[in-house]
Amino acid sequence: MSNADRLMEGAMDIHVHFAPDPRVERRGSAIDVAQQAKEMGMRGLVLKSHEYPTHPVAYTASQVVPDITLIGGVALDYEVGGLNPAAVESTAKMGGRVVWMPTYSARADHERKGLNGGISLFDDKGHLVPEVFAILEQVKSHEMVLATGHISTAESMALVAEARNHGINRVVVTHATTMAFWNGMTVEEMKTLASMGAYIEHCLHVMMPLTNRMPPKELAETMSAIGLENCIVSSDFGQDFHPMPAEGLRMGVATLLQAGMEEVEVGLLVKDNPSRLLGI
Repeated sequence: MSNADRLMEGAMDIHVHFAPDPRVERRGSAIDVAQQAKEMGMRGLVLKSHEYPTHPVAYTASQVVPDITLIGGVALDYEVGGLNPAAVESTAKMGGRVVWMPTYSARADHERKGLNGGISLFDDKGHLVPEVFAILEQVKSHEMVLATGHISTAESMALVAEARNHGINRVVVTHATTMAFWNGMTVEEMKTLASMGAYIEHCLHVMMPLTNRMPPKELAETMSAIGLENCIVSSDFGQDFHPMPAEGLRMGVATLLQAGMEEVEVGLLVKDNPSRLLGI
């Protein structure tokens, strides 16, 4: 067994996509991705969709693929009513654990793509809108994980600060190194967010040929600068032009080892920290 294979045992990928999807061709169903992850010894997966709550899918797939933890959540995009506290509450009552702020529906995501509109967390005066506070109350009361989604850096700063004020301890900045390419989030801003109690997520997606081609050594150096204790590595895989999520995570683990990271460091990123974030 290789070092990468050993590190996959007990790994937790907090960012996995699956079919069906109304916009993107996916590699496989939740059952497909869970089966491969189980065979590789992983502890679990967080299933993500930009369009619909995923915990019912996670629950059902768990009946078919036992002995692996499958967790769902909800992305607060237009398809679920945007900044909709009721969607968060219903997800929590079904057992969903993760709440992503708007992704494809975020105003920052629209601006990046040259589109108009989109959901902003700010009102006209630059203050968080009331719906955000109602969502944070649901996250707090149900001990959920709050993820920033595709919002702007300024919105992320304000959101993480308010989450801390609410006593929310499970916060993650969604694919921060990807956001560096999308909206210019800097390493210093990532360090600031980490100092406010958030985990900084880095998706292996960012290194791939059809995305941002971030050099592996640069990713390793970025995480070291932030502090490995504050970082999580996930895949963000599931696209038809990328590996299946579990195999992609294994490839990423092996790549980071080749880039000079120690096994104990990579284990912190793919096992200890994501499990701690999720409280499992």
